[in-house]
Amino acid sequence: MGRNSYANQFRLPDKHAPEGVVRCATGYKPRKHQEMLHRKLKRFNVLVCHRRFGKTVFSINEMIDQALRNKRHNPQYAYIAPTYKQAKMIAWEYLIDFTKNIPGMEANKSELTISIHRQGIKNKDGSWIKEPDKIKFILLGAENPDSIRGIYLDGVILDEYAQCDPSIWGEVVFPTLADRKGWAIFIGTPKGQNHFYKKYQEATENPNDPNWYSVLLRASETKIVDLDELQIMRKGISQEQYDQELECSFTAALIGAYYGHIINRMYDDSPQRITRLVYNPAFPVDTFWDIGVSDDTAIWFRQKIGPNYYYIDYYVNKGEGIGHYIEVLKNKRYRYGRHVMPHDIKVKEFGSGMTRIETALKMGLVVEVQKKQAVMDRIDASRMRLSTCYIDPVKCEKGLDALKGYEREFDSKNDMFKKTPKHNWASNGSDAFGYSALDERDSDFMGTVRKNLPKTANSSYNEFSG
Repeated sequence: MGRNSYANQFRLPDKHAPEGVVRCATGYKPRKHQEMLHRKLKRFNVLVCHRRFGKTVFSINEMIDQALRNKRHNPQYAYIAPTYKQAKMIAWEYLIDFTKNIPGMEANKSELTISIHRQGIKNKDGSWIKEPDKIKFILLGAENPDSIRGIYLDGVILDEYAQCDPSIWGEVVFPTLADRKGWAIFIGTPKGQNHFYKKYQEATENPNDPNWYSVLLRASETKIVDLDELQIMRKGISQEQYDQELECSFTAALIGAYYGHIINRMYDDSPQRITRLVYNPAFPVDTFWDIGVSDDTAIWFRQKIGPNYYYIDYYVNKGEGIGHYIEVLKNKRYRYGRHVMPHDIKVKEFGSGMTRIETALKMGLVVEVQKKQAVMDRIDASRMRLSTCYIDPVKCEKGLDALKGYEREFDSKNDMFKKTPKHNWASNGSDAFGYSALDERDSDFMGTVRKNLPKTANSSYNEFSG
């Protein structure tokens, strides 16, 4: 992707113009550090930039430049923010402003797309040298991965990647780039040592990789924000906020996060409590669920051995019925004890007319329903549990990401955090962990439970037999 110099004038094919091209300008004039980035980019890029760097303006113009240089038929690009609303609010006006002078530009605000129609070039005999086509830019939200599946992309911007669902890249976005060997830019500021941090570490550890480029740009180094302005900002926010937002610190306490600082301590404890764990078949595995309809269903797999709690596995998916998750449990081949689900397991599933618990019982899964608990009770219980439990970092990687990303809702109108958690990709995994934290029973309790089960379930039934 790199180039010797960045141009804000583009040569577009036009059979009626001299030399077959027409010149147009976007009006973008990159700053020194933006110019440096335009030159150094590779295929995959992780750019950690301080607030007010101009990262969205930079990335939008990089995308436009790459698109207009692309000779492939019908090239297509996407800008992805954590939510569709954010994509519209952050990038739409920039995209309009920087493409409005390009001939053939057509905007569709209802779909957040911009198309640039290219006329094509003909021979004197009327045959096409280059057939007419169009460049397409699409604004999308990471909270709706289904809107991204099935399309192809020549390039993508993942803005504020630290706030996006971590599965969006490997499971959804990368496959859209594969056929056309498209490029990607991950850009944002830190939010603790989450998936954005991991992506930055991966790129930084291999500086000679021809496909990956990474950079971290602090406000104190770029001098883009005047020193006196930085001093004013430093007085108006906490030191942790300043370190995270302006100095791009991945180790600063995550502002608004419920568990980030606790999880950081778990790595440093002795013995280390985020460590590889081995399933002990002498003790049953209990599962704790949070059931999603339009969003994720998350399951934590826990062994209680003596006074200690070991979280040995985690699974999350969406858009699947109870049967899918029962099959997942079966394939893991653990010896199960209790399957604990939240109170909304009693809600009827659309289409079947049966409650989820009825569906589970019909399929042979014996379920315990946990009473409805206050959100803050789950959060407080989770804090206490995280202070003493052990978690496998490999099998529970997505679960740990969810716990790290679980945060309070910010009220921008009143410039303060709300008391309630933000509902995003991290909610279901964190809620499922909260249900487990509220539960301290041994799996031996299941023997008593089975004797009192309703007649719809056989107390001696093996839920995964036959």
